[in-house]
Amino acid sequence: MLNLALVCLFAPLFGFVVQYFLGKRLPRQGDLFTVATLGASLVCAILLTIKALGGETMDPWSIEWFRPGGEGAPAWTLGVMVDGLTAVMLVVVTVVSFLVHVFSIGYMHGDAKYANYFAWLQMFTFAMLTVVLASDLMLLFIGWELVGLSSYKLIGFWCEKKAPANAGRKAFITTRIGDVGLVLALMVIAAVVGSFDFGKIAAAVQDGTFSGPWLTIAGLGVLAGAAGKSAQFGFHVWLPDAMEGPTPVSALIHAATMVAAGVYLVGRTMWMLTPEVLYVVAALGALTGIMAGFIAVAQNDIKKVLAYSTVSQLGYMFLGLGVGAWHAALFHLATHAFFKALMFLGSGSVIHACHHEQDMRKMGGLWKKLPVTGTTFLAGVLAISGLPFFSGFYSKDAILSGAYHRFPFLFWIGLAAAVLTAFYMMRLFVMTFLGKPRDQHIYDHAHEGGFSMQMPLVVLGILAVIAGYGAWHEILLAPDTGLVVAGHHTVGDIHHFEHDTATVAPLAIAAGIGGLVIGWFVFSILSAARLAALKRPLKGLEWACSNKFFFDEFYREALLKPTYAFAAFCGWMDKTGVDGVVNAIGRGGLRLAGYSGVNDDVVVDGAVKGVGATALAGGGVFSRLQSGRVRFYLSVSVGIVAVILVLLLKKSL
Repeated sequence: MLNLALVCLFAPLFGFVVQYFLGKRLPRQGDLFTVATLGASLVCAILLTIKALGGETMDPWSIEWFRPGGEGAPAWTLGVMVDGLTAVMLVVVTVVSFLVHVFSIGYMHGDAKYANYFAWLQMFTFAMLTVVLASDLMLLFIGWELVGLSSYKLIGFWCEKKAPANAGRKAFITTRIGDVGLVLALMVIAAVVGSFDFGKIAAAVQDGTFSGPWLTIAGLGVLAGAAGKSAQFGFHVWLPDAMEGPTPVSALIHAATMVAAGVYLVGRTMWMLTPEVLYVVAALGALTGIMAGFIAVAQNDIKKVLAYSTVSQLGYMFLGLGVGAWHAALFHLATHAFFKALMFLGSGSVIHACHHEQDMRKMGGLWKKLPVTGTTFLAGVLAISGLPFFSGFYSKDAILSGAYHRFPFLFWIGLAAAVLTAFYMMRLFVMTFLGKPRDQHIYDHAHEGGFSMQMPLVVLGILAVIAGYGAWHEILLAPDTGLVVAGHHTVGDIHHFEHDTATVAPLAIAAGIGGLVIGWFVFSILSAARLAALKRPLKGLEWACSNKFFFDEFYREALLKPTYAFAAFCGWMDKTGVDGVVNAIGRGGLRLAGYSGVNDDVVVDGAVKGVGATALAGGGVFSRLQSGRVRFYLSVSVGIVAVILVLLLKKSL
């Protein structure tokens, strides 16, 4: 299992190195090479999952990194671990990444940076696998930051355009804000536990060494980091803008992997989350789910609808984690990865067919032109709506059961979000695939993509139906995935959730079917005039939803403008204050240097020249006394002697 895990991890890294430096020199610019490396990683992930299903386990493997306290201090280690939770995430990451690589061959064909694109897909996959396989919280953090870097490069892939460049920066900065909390958690763990090893942290929690306020602070720090990556309420603003990247990137990063990293982190560290932290997780998830659902109803960009749908579903997962149904949340992570990746790739097929048009108001009737895309997309719509026998039903039903058992109020919010989900997904499907074409030119030139684009849609469409079956629960409920939450066993709660399913399932089914039927009736049956009349009383709500509840505007006015103003003030202070003082000293030095020149000319040089002039003048005077006549010299000598004698005589008298 260790060898399989290492090959699974390092195959994409090898692919990145080769593709980044040699990609343009490889046949077909290395696209088939990158698919092959991802294929090797996928095969290893599947084999690891089979071994996990068979009950085989692997002890965490690690090597010493360094000892920050010197000899005798606790060592920081780097290593890998494979358990039930790891196996599930490995399958999710490698399956979706492999299919995205295949889809990208057709979608990105002809792009000027084709080879570079596949290189960064490889790096992103390596970073996500590092997060999943890490046996140490520090190594997980390293992979976590590599995920942020890779997503920045992929979101802003078309950085020659302003919008993608801004979106990449926005995603990077927003998630970094959340990561401050994760760094705080690492600092607390290092101070209290002295190790980042998951096993040692869990042992410290269970024996009470790591408890009280410090445990709560660490849990809130982990939540902050997870909320940033998983686009929870307040942090969610980066995700819709990230749709500026290539659509396959949206499927990889924003449907199945990067945004799921936050959910995975909370699931991996459930044993260190206190009840107080779990309350915050549950409330944050419910608020995110309902808020994003309302916004999605009023969006007209097909990728923006899917983006807010992703935010809403991530809120569902956080709700499951917060109510203790962590197994259901991680189960939903797996099923959501498949049907949301399907719909993102499906939207990419639509955009590709419509010559990069993304406005659903210019589409319509495309099912006839795109039968494979339309049929598989419908499977995704039914799965996310939670219809029976589709994958989303089982995982969403389990989350709602957990909420019903623990926090009934949040259950009703989750149920309302389920209605909204089915409603806006049917709206998207009707506006895109049903009815009459709204733009005849787009419709006439629309066509299905090639095999490389259709094959991933078919595979993901099948997974959207069957991914709810099988042994997912058995894997997730394996003893080594952590059935202890901050010292409190949750096995009994899981049984309660299963009993509550009989009550919740009919309501969940009704919510899904009701939302689909209402959506189909409103957007397929009602006339434009009736629809406008129906929307008139809700005009204010529609305005708020279409403007995304003005989060971006609020951040711009409340945070960005004050920050820019403060930066401008600091610039002014630097220019007029710091630079002013420096410049004043410089000008003073120049003036002093000028005065020094005058002083040098007048005083120093004047003194020197004066001495010389005096000597010259004196020499001139005395030179006249040297007449060369002896009588003159005798006369002067007699005169001087006479004067001296007179003075001496006068003094004696």
